Amino acid sequence: MIKSLLSEIESDVIDIKVKKFDYIRTTSVPNRYDTTLTFERGENKTGKELETCVLFVDIRNSVALNKKHTTQTMGRIYSIFTKSILKAAKYHKGHVRNIIGDRVMIVFDPNNCFTNSIECAYTINNISNIINSTFTAVDFKCGIGIDYGNLKVLKIGLHRRGSEVVDNKNLVWVGYPANIASRLTDNANKTTIITKFNVTYKPNIDLSFLSSAPIFSPFSSGISPSIITDTLNQDEFCQKISFENGKIKYTKGEFIKFTKIPSFKVFKKILITKSVFLGYKNENSGHISIKENWWKIKKNHGIKDVNEEIYESSIQWTI
Repeated sequence: MIKSLLSEIESDVIDIKVKKFDYIRTTSVPNRYDTTLTFERGENKTGKELETCVLFVDIRNSVALNKKHTTQTMGRIYSIFTKSILKAAKYHKGHVRNIIGDRVMIVFDPNNCFTNSIECAYTINNISNIINSTFTAVDFKCGIGIDYGNLKVLKIGLHRRGSEVVDNKNLVWVGYPANIASRLTDNANKTTIITKFNVTYKPNIDLSFLSSAPIFSPFSSGISPSIITDTLNQDEFCQKISFENGKIKYTKGEFIKFTKIPSFKVFKKILITKSVFLGYKNENSGHISIKENWWKIKKNHGIKDVNEEIYESSIQWTI
């Protein structure tokens, strides 16, 4: 009965809330068969943690590709893409730890993780070119994101026997590096529209006394100091603008008007955080990509939740 199922799940939720989580430091990437990692089972849960690089790679515009091309074509694309990424990961001492449709997650052992992850990205760019040149009717592209930091690893799922054993357990990767690398991948090799808003309003405080303000006044010439224009990003606009009783309201004063300002940002194929770039530079100070400044800072990148500077490139191997 559904009642007993929900009662069992409620007990699981209460149990997990009070359970202690212990993490063992490791220098190798865990897998789902790691016996040190435990399910909860009414006892403390044991996980592992490591400081390393995580890479995500994703096929660009896969929804549009599926609409345009046959299932046979896309089946071939997905098959060879995944197989190629698995081979590239192994070659560069990485471990594939998640395959979700057209997105693959690779975690690297901490030793030389900066070099291994970035060189894996170079190889993936070559793979993308090979697939694109073979399937000429398909505009095949990939986006790659890499971050570095502390990852905590937990085993999740249920104990099952037989053919269901693999499908009922997996690893979950807790920590910013996985989230940030995924965010970078969302934007890599894309043109993104970033929308801002100019909101003009009369402030709640009377600023008319500033009409004779000196030249360094923040107010634009020709506009009364009692009227101000703020530039807001999309989240700020949603937080500060509301609609009440048939009128638009602004938190800082009497709303006058707003103007939508779209801008376009073009991101290269590989996006990495500053910590990854500095780690790679430290391991490869004499590399041509460092000497010739092939990695560029992406100023005002505007990627949600990514507060760190990011670097971008489309480097690949010359064969």
